[in-house]
Amino acid sequence: MIKKVITIFAIIGILLAYTNISIGATQSEIDELNEQKENAESQLQGVQDQKETATNELDQINAQISGLESEINNLETRLSSLNSSIEQKQQDIEAKEKELEEKENLLKDRLVAMYKGGGISYLDVLLGSTNYIEMFTKYNAVKTIAEKDTELMNQVAEQKSNIEKEKAELETSKAEVENVKSEKDAKNAELKAAQVSKQSTISNLSEEEKKLQQTIAEFEAAIDKAQEEIRNSTNNVINSGGGYEGSFKGVLEWPLSYSYNIITSIFGNRTAPTAGASTNHGAIDIGVSYVPVYAPADGKVILAGWVSGYGNYIMIDHGNGYYTAFGHLSRFNVSVGTVVSTGQQIAVSGNTGISTGPHLHYEVYIGGRGKANRVDPLLYTSHPSLRYY
Repeated sequence: MIKKVITIFAIIGILLAYTNISIGATQSEIDELNEQKENAESQLQGVQDQKETATNELDQINAQISGLESEINNLETRLSSLNSSIEQKQQDIEAKEKELEEKENLLKDRLVAMYKGGGISYLDVLLGSTNYIEMFTKYNAVKTIAEKDTELMNQVAEQKSNIEKEKAELETSKAEVENVKSEKDAKNAELKAAQVSKQSTISNLSEEEKKLQQTIAEFEAAIDKAQEEIRNSTNNVINSGGGYEGSFKGVLEWPLSYSYNIITSIFGNRTAPTAGASTNHGAIDIGVSYVPVYAPADGKVILAGWVSGYGNYIMIDHGNGYYTAFGHLSRFNVSVGTVVSTGQQIAVSGNTGISTGPHLHYEVYIGGRGKANRVDPLLYTSHPSLRYY
C-alpha cells in the first residue's frame, strides 16, 4: 500500500517536471488516494476493534489470574495451618504413646513385684486378714488399685485413638486442599499462558495499527500535495491575464439570499468532515441545498469547471487583485469570460466533489498576479445577521 503511494508521488513528480498541470489534472490521483486512504482507514478500524476486543479479554484474564492467585494464597495459608495442626497431633500421639507405655510398664513392674513376693490374690488378702473389717478394707484397696490402673490405661488408649482419628481427618483435609491447589495452579498456569499470548496479540495489533496510521498519514500528505497543486493551478488561472478590467468597490455582497445565513464551517483550521476534505479550511461553508448563487460584486468569470475535491467550481475576478470562488455547485449559469454584475445569478449550489452534504463553499482571494492568498470571506462580505452551526 505504501509502495503504491510512493508510485503515485513519482507519477505526479514526472508530470510536474514535464507538463503544465491544469485545473483538475490530478483528479484521478486524488480519487485513487482517497479510495486507498478509505481502505486503510477501514483496515485500521478493524485492527482497532480487534485490539479493543483483545484488550478486554486480557483484562478478564488478568482479573481471573488475580482472583486465582488470591485463592492459591489462601489455600497455601490453609495448608500451612493444616501441616502445623498435623504436626501438633503427631506430637500429641507420641506423648500419649509414651504415657501409655509408662503406665503399662508401671503395671508390669507391679505384677512382677507381686509375683516375686509370692503373689497376692484376693484369696490371700481374705485369708491373711485377722478380722472381717481388715479383710474388707484390704479387699477394697486392692480392687480400687486394679480399677484405677485399668481406667487410667483405658483413658490413655482412648485419647491416643481420638488423636489418631483427628490426625487422619487432618490428613484427609490436607489431601483435599492439595488437590484443589493443584487444580488452581494448573488453571493459573493456563491463564498465564493465555495472558502472554493475548499480550503478544495486542502488541502485534499495535504495530499493525502504527503501520496503518503511517500509511494513512502518507495518503493524507499525498492528497494535500495534490490539493496544493490545484491551488497553484488556481493561481495560474489568476496569473494568466484576461481578467476583469473594472475596479473593485471594496465590499462584497452576500452570495445568497439573506435568509441563508448559517455558517457550518468557518475559515481556518478544522477537523476534516470527510475523507479527503481539507483540514486547513481556506473558505467558509454556508448551509444551503440547491439554491441560486449570486455574484457578490461586478466582475468577470475566469474559471468555470470541475476542480478536484471542490467539484463544480467558479472563480470571478473583481479587479484590484480581488477574486471570489464557489465550490460544490450543482449547475453553472455562466461560463469563462462572462462579465457579471452584482447580484446576478452565476450558479446553483450543490454537493459535487468531496462533500458531506449540500452546501456552498465560498472563497475570497487577494493578491492578484504572483501569489493570491485566501482570506476570510467574512472580513469583506456584508450580511446583517449570521448564525453559526
